[in-house]
Amino acid sequence: MGLVTHLRMIYGVAYLSSRFIIRQPAWLIQSVLSYIGFAILLYMWGGIEGLKNLIVAMIVGGLWSTGVNIVAQSVGWDRVSKIHDMFVVSPARPIHYILGYFLSAMVFPLSVLATMLPLVYVLNAWNIAIASLAMGIVTLLVGIEVGLYIVLRVDKPMNVSAITNPISWLLTILPPVYYPLALIPQKFRLLALIAPTASAAELARQLSGIEVAVPTLAPVLVLTAWVTLGTYLLIKTMRWGLE
Repeated sequence: MGLVTHLRMIYGVAYLSSRFIIRQPAWLIQSVLSYIGFAILLYMWGGIEGLKNLIVAMIVGGLWSTGVNIVAQSVGWDRVSKIHDMFVVSPARPIHYILGYFLSAMVFPLSVLATMLPLVYVLNAWNIAIASLAMGIVTLLVGIEVGLYIVLRVDKPMNVSAITNPISWLLTILPPVYYPLALIPQKFRLLALIAPTASAAELARQLSGIEVAVPTLAPVLVLTAWVTLGTYLLIKTMRWGLE
């Protein structure tokens, strides 16, 4: 199977799985408006520093949500509508399926990033955006692994949003993602880093020079553990056809 064939299969999955976005573009508007609301709140709370933390949270949290929530829900509806079965009997393999859904879901964080660019430009916060994007890709990977693990194990995939929505929001709102880890008492900081989103946000802040609340090795080890665990669970869970 040549490279062009692989790319066509990925494109085919991405095309079919992105049709709902074209039919319901209001989802994108809702996503953008929610982040604008957070921008106003964080500016009123912390001024310019609050907006810098918002950039970190928007990118890291947005990519995390894409993986654990949007991709998982899309795969869940595929299982309900039997589209998943269609992909299974096709020449496509799991890697084509996962990458195709990843590409189709990226329209959500990309729309938020486009909205955020004027803020990054005004604050001259390109280093923050780049560091956050690097860490956001890691949370995206973990999110996809966790989301697929959940949706491939639940008995009623139609209801997967009842699981992934709370996971997406709780691991973005409660841990130090929208707010800096330094605000948490010293003795609880390592505990707060257990969430992959918190570790990614802390590393993004450290890499961009915002602040250093814990030794760099701590969030690195947490993210490495999450990627390793997520990969193991996905390999054990992912089944294709009669495998």
